[in-house]
Amino acid sequence: MKKMIVGILFLFVPFAVTAQEGPRAYWGAGGALMTLDDGFDSFEPINAFGRVGYDFNAYIGVGAEVSFSLIEDDLAGIDFSVDTRFFFLKGSLPIGDGAKLYAMIGPSNVELTGSSGGFSVSLDDSDIGIGFGFEKSFNDSFGISVDYIIYYDDSTFDGFALDVDANAINVGVVGYF
Repeated sequence: MKKMIVGILFLFVPFAVTAQEGPRAYWGAGGALMTLDDGFDSFEPINAFGRVGYDFNAYIGVGAEVSFSLIEDDLAGIDFSVDTRFFFLKGSLPIGDGAKLYAMIGPSNVELTGSSGGFSVSLDDSDIGIGFGFEKSFNDSFGISVDYIIYYDDSTFDGFALDVDANAINVGVVGYF
């Protein structure tokens, strides 16, 4: 799947030469319905995310995202939170007036923290994250975005033999400058 996403992103490179939209920086913020599944249990905290990035033209950009749990998930008296970091290459495909589809790929890090009674334990690991989304700008300074990102999908997590999947549906606002 990851190789397919890289191939799709490289299809955007020929379009970059003919792109009409100039370079611009952007920021984004919003909420995320996070899911972390370790093969035994599933944790679903509500996260907040923040993004910054730079679109070189209408088709190619780069960015960074961080998220942290606003509302932890509880399992057997233990509160679980999930924090993520994601640096990505972004390929975009304009589909209409101010609307575009995009794909992201790049290194990601997921940190799972369990806490109870003032004691906490954290585990973290890195993977290659991938995502797909839709963005609609309403003017030169404001828009909205919705995307699905797989931050982690591996058979081990922090050295433990756990088949962990960490993903989120993100909904947010985008500002351009």
